[in-house]
Amino acid sequence: MSVTLMLGGNVDAITPALDCAIHLTKRLKSTLTGLCALPDPATSSVYITGAETVVLGSAAIASLTAAQDERVESFSEVFSSNTDAAGPWLKANFRKEIGSVAAHAVAAATLDDAFVLPKEATQSSHALNPAFEQVLMDAHLPLVLAPKQVSSSDTCLIAWDGSPIAARAVRLHMPLIRTYKRVVLAQNPDKVRHEWSHVCQDSKQRVIDLLHDERLDVTPVSIQGPVSEGLLKTAKEHGASLIVMGAYGHNRIGQMLFGGTTSKLLHSDAAPALALCR
Repeated sequence: MSVTLMLGGNVDAITPALDCAIHLTKRLKSTLTGLCALPDPATSSVYITGAETVVLGSAAIASLTAAQDERVESFSEVFSSNTDAAGPWLKANFRKEIGSVAAHAVAAATLDDAFVLPKEATQSSHALNPAFEQVLMDAHLPLVLAPKQVSSSDTCLIAWDGSPIAARAVRLHMPLIRTYKRVVLAQNPDKVRHEWSHVCQDSKQRVIDLLHDERLDVTPVSIQGPVSEGLLKTAKEHGASLIVMGAYGHNRIGQMLFGGTTSKLLHSDAAPALALCR
């Protein structure tokens, strides 16, 4: 098992995600894989334009392949430069894959200790958005969205609403959670999921007991008002470098729609790293 960072999009903007992946690799005492997955140029060279199908010739395919090779080389150089600078403790490798970007992402996320994407991957126009959508929304696997600036704090925050989705996020991110010394368990008592209220009455204490079994120091916190604002405020006050939470949302006609709390945290530059699960 390892930490995998999915590489794609703007080469110059990948450094924050790479810093986050290196930080998590050190926490987990694992290895780091930089995964650069690209579509097959031959498959990408077929276009539908109205009633016509246009197939690009071998020269165009060769041109696409050359452009991909140049892009892969750029990502490889940035990845190697940053991992080498981290020190000899870091075991890292760069991997190139051709085919479905989403399928390669799911294959990596299935067995990884942590699967990391740049936060920009949540944008529909980003090259890694299919990976984000497939891993989180369709495969229901955990992932970590890197923040703009990595914090080395030994505190993480769990957003708890008593729901099965929140419990699933805790369970699937437990390998990462247990690397922290202190956990802040934040809950707005007025925002417990109504459809689960009859079974969630004692869930807060149960998750505290679970974390105590992992030898973690737990600080329960009640937040008021909008959940997203409360989580960001609590994370700042306690210096949390990670928020673990369930992501509420669905994919409708190719467009991801999230609940208010998830959406606001995804688009907040003030949010620390987000460990999500759906």
